[in-house]
Amino acid sequence: MNLQQRYEWIESYLKGNLEGDSLQQFQEKLQTEPLFAEEVEQHRFFLETLNQHAERERLKAQMNVFHKDLEKHKAWVFYKHPIVQTFWKKHFPTMAVAASVAILTAIGVLWNARNLNNLESQQITYFQSLKKDLDAVKRRQSSLEEQNEKQDEPVVDHTATAFVISQNGYLLTNYHAVKDATAIYAEAKQDSVQRYKAVVFYKDEQRDLAILQITDDKFTNFNPLPYMFRYEPVDLGEEVFTLAYPREDLVYGKGEVASRTGFEGDSLEYQVSIPVNPGNSGGPLLDDKGFLVGIINRKHTKQEGAAFAIKAKYIKALVDSLEAHQKPEKPIILPKQSRLFTMKRPQQIKAIQNYIFELKVYGKEKK
Repeated sequence: MNLQQRYEWIESYLKGNLEGDSLQQFQEKLQTEPLFAEEVEQHRFFLETLNQHAERERLKAQMNVFHKDLEKHKAWVFYKHPIVQTFWKKHFPTMAVAASVAILTAIGVLWNARNLNNLESQQITYFQSLKKDLDAVKRRQSSLEEQNEKQDEPVVDHTATAFVISQNGYLLTNYHAVKDATAIYAEAKQDSVQRYKAVVFYKDEQRDLAILQITDDKFTNFNPLPYMFRYEPVDLGEEVFTLAYPREDLVYGKGEVASRTGFEGDSLEYQVSIPVNPGNSGGPLLDDKGFLVGIINRKHTKQEGAAFAIKAKYIKALVDSLEAHQKPEKPIILPKQSRLFTMKRPQQIKAIQNYIFELKVYGKEKK
């Protein structure tokens, strides 16, 4: 139930429109959830305050109408004129009520003559107090909403990065980033906010690779991917760049290929001169033309400003292994065309950014 539906449910209860199972469900929630009961009371106070204000405005408008009519017919002394008599018959009830109100008002004014100088300040104080109360209700409702959301929210253990490898809902990341996950959500926040639930679909623990599949009902397909893989070796000194989520925003980093092998000569990886942080794991590594040459998987702990990236050919081997052993219902179709190689870097980033996701990896349940 979203916020609007909950408010409509509360308002129906306060107006006495609930009945049957809906009324019973509401009363049970009222008895078992103190925060909900407090929210209902705050809503009741809010509605009563608005109704009182609306009633005052209605009476004020009614008096204004009468005064306007009276101004139009100042020659009331010629009451015998046909127009005057018609007007008198038409408005007599209203004028009688208004006259009574005027008499009572005059008495009240005389009775409180000594307080006339304070009347305006009292009205200002009243409306300031009313606004203060309404603001307090809004703040309390916001606080209650946040508390309700936090009660049901599991614990985010850590974040990482993933990128799309097949437009029918497959992402790639590092296995170490998702190995103990109880839930995974992929989020992108660039041109539009995308948030999808995902699961580990296939993994290679030895090479630290994991393929995720989006399982969200609202997901259809991604648009055709703007990049493709480059499987041949990258030369020393080639410029490379990466996009990842070491924090809540997408971060760009660039450098060069420093070595064709990883730590202690590991042929699985490249060493690149790009500073990385926790959260960069799973980010794509691309060459100057925008071809995908690898995936960032760890920081060089013994050298500042250096990182390692698993080579693209091992990503291809992972997908081939999946197709051979598991034959998924939705086959992974790696992109075979790129439209980045003629673009300048800012245009490349704009074309890529919606295909790179921050992973919210949830661990143990909240106690």
